[in-house]
Amino acid sequence: MRLDTRELCVDGAPVPVGARAFDLLQALVTHRDRLLTKHELMEMVWPRLVVEENNLQVQVSTLRKLLGSKAIATVPGRGYRFASLLIDESPAPAAAPRVVAPPAARGHVGNLRQDVPLLGRSADLAAVAALVRAQRLVSLLGAGGIGKTSLARAVGWELGHAFADGVWLVPLAEVAEAAALPLAVARVLQINLPGPDPLAALAERLPPRALLVLDNCEHLAGAVAELVDRLLQASPGLHVLATSQEPLRLAREQQVRLDALSVPEPGTREAAQSHGAVALFLARAQAALPGFALDPGNEGAVVEICRALDGVPLALEFAAARVPLLGVEGVRQHLGQRLRMLSRGARDAPERHRTLRATLDWSHALLREDEKKVFRRLGVFVGGFGLELAQQLAADATTDAWDVLELLGNLVDKSMVVVDTASATPRYRLLETARAYACDQLELAGERPALQLAHARAMLAMFDRRTRMERLGLETVDQWMQACQGEADNLRAAIDWAVAGGERALALDLANTAAEFMYEAGRYPECVAWMRRAEPLIGADTPELVLARFQFGLAMVGLHGGVEGRERLRLLDAALAILERHPPSMVLVYALCMRGYVAGICGDLALARGTLDRVHALTQPAPFAPLRGLPLYIEGMVRRFEGRSHEALAAYTEALPYVRRHGDGRTLFYLQSNMAAVHHEMGHLDEAVDQYRRAIVALEDSPRTDAQMMSFALLWYAHALTAQGALDEALEQVRRSLPYCRRSVGLRHFAGMLALLAARRGKLREAALLLGCDDAARQRRGEVRTPFDLRTMKAVLALVGAQHGEERVVVWRVQGGALEEGEVAELVLGA
Repeated sequence: MRLDTRELCVDGAPVPVGARAFDLLQALVTHRDRLLTKHELMEMVWPRLVVEENNLQVQVSTLRKLLGSKAIATVPGRGYRFASLLIDESPAPAAAPRVVAPPAARGHVGNLRQDVPLLGRSADLAAVAALVRAQRLVSLLGAGGIGKTSLARAVGWELGHAFADGVWLVPLAEVAEAAALPLAVARVLQINLPGPDPLAALAERLPPRALLVLDNCEHLAGAVAELVDRLLQASPGLHVLATSQEPLRLAREQQVRLDALSVPEPGTREAAQSHGAVALFLARAQAALPGFALDPGNEGAVVEICRALDGVPLALEFAAARVPLLGVEGVRQHLGQRLRMLSRGARDAPERHRTLRATLDWSHALLREDEKKVFRRLGVFVGGFGLELAQQLAADATTDAWDVLELLGNLVDKSMVVVDTASATPRYRLLETARAYACDQLELAGERPALQLAHARAMLAMFDRRTRMERLGLETVDQWMQACQGEADNLRAAIDWAVAGGERALALDLANTAAEFMYEAGRYPECVAWMRRAEPLIGADTPELVLARFQFGLAMVGLHGGVEGRERLRLLDAALAILERHPPSMVLVYALCMRGYVAGICGDLALARGTLDRVHALTQPAPFAPLRGLPLYIEGMVRRFEGRSHEALAAYTEALPYVRRHGDGRTLFYLQSNMAAVHHEMGHLDEAVDQYRRAIVALEDSPRTDAQMMSFALLWYAHALTAQGALDEALEQVRRSLPYCRRSVGLRHFAGMLALLAARRGKLREAALLLGCDDAARQRRGEVRTPFDLRTMKAVLALVGAQHGEERVVVWRVQGGALEEGEVAELVLGA
């Protein structure tokens, strides 16, 4: 690339290139060390001109044809980056000097009045106000109803004394033509515009030290950009705060993309009320129904409403307005019909904000037809999507994958799609209300059944491809999980659609895939429910290997998913009867390991040992040798049930390097935790406590960590602390475990350990009740106690029996079998 002669050579030979394409390439090459946004490139290639954005896309396509498709990398919603190699390189030009706003003057004029308190936006208010003081053009960007206008008004009021000529709000939603923009501004400022050029007259008469708040710019974004650029040049003391669903794309523009209000995880009343979404819902509900308050009876429903509505302020206000008629629970139950239910806005609100559908209609109408097509097709995704899946499902004969990429970027710019850039690979999603609207549009276009089927097939193909890569050793289990972990909701939706559509083979294949994935994700009960929905589709014509995988998968996720131990053994025996008739496979290895484990915890140690002998022989030669760690881990578990702690520790120690090489963080955690438990059994309490502490630190830093793993780590750690006599610290670990237990196996799973903590604290009745809870839980699971568990139980009974008669203890144990989750927590943590 020769800048002096404006020549471009490819493989040494000159190629013809247009002036705009060369300017674009020069900009990308000059700034090749970073990504350039679309509006930066528009300003560099077409300075001071208003052109359609597709001009940029045309020039990018031209350069890709000349240089290759990978020469210019695109990140939807973010911009472009030069990604090829150069022969001649030129230094980058110096950066333009930064414009600094003049010192603020005193005064408080303008047309703003103080609004109702702005809830949940204190940090946003401070940040945007500081930015408006420092920068001359700030754009508040976000979806319709996200709260841009409310925040802009609050910022304007906050800065009322900082601009001598006042803060002026100019509503633009009702301005239909670009030519009317100067008149709209002049009308608010009470300025006459003589002469044939209103924009020139406005620039000449504009107050020199004012803040203009231009509200709702998205439908005239290009014309507003021209207006703002002209006014900022004419008046060096002018500052502009714009609200829009898409950027103005001016070089000096500082963009602030406004997120929804914060929403809580299910938790305590105080924690819920500290989140902006709940605070706003409560305030609006109290305005509609005086005396309404958050309490333990409605907190869960309120939190679910706030989460389902993504913390979008306008949607929350509509939902709160329905509380007097439907009650909180009624609102929650009708969320599936949110576009019909949330239709009662304030009478003085703009027309587009009087119903949720009207807000979305306004945003949707601003899209081009090709953008509307991609938008509605993206509605088929649940819980978000990656770029590759979006391209697969949104592309067709007239819109190829590259077009989808550009259109997805447009939808991000126009606040119709949210992009999460926290990870190295961007992930996209539609807010749930926007997704419901997109699905309605998909239905109206007659595309919904076909897109749902395509979605289900795409999910199966994606998971199968990643699973094959893991099985072939091309990536580790952790890499496989990290690549797929965002798709659990999509996988559930795919199963639901396949089942509802009668796609038997597809539904069963998806369920089998889900079992392997959800087991590794630690989401057992959820997956059991999915598989139960697909189970009736099994028939006489179901291929036997598909049936075997289903039986194995159900036994696997049934481990902590509510499937009793003997039923799991029956499923595994049936699966193995089929798998043994076929050439050895990894599924066979995993099924044998699972049967050895389940037989051990159910007390059938002979079956467990016989199964382990078979799997040890199977994993000696290639290609199954990398799996050697798994049967060794299971052997350690069986040895613990046999009371042979030293042999268990030896098996775990031998398994450790295999599991590390296999890259399976979940198995590694349970292996190391069981090694700590063996040290506990052997009386090495300091070593056990140290290993648990290190395990918890590792979990806090690991992307593979799930709620179940944290539950086990914290409560096993608490059990070791109890043995050490550190009862207060043990109690603190129990408190830490509560949110994780709620999202996984529950506190009742650990009732036997907690009984010892209660007994050591002198809570003897509570200890006996917890012991009874453990009795009932093990009976439901079909599991027996290890020798170490029996020692714990005897220690509890000794402490309780020293103060209470046997008959009383028996009654308490029977009563403990009926304990609910909350009651267990109260027994352990209560004063």
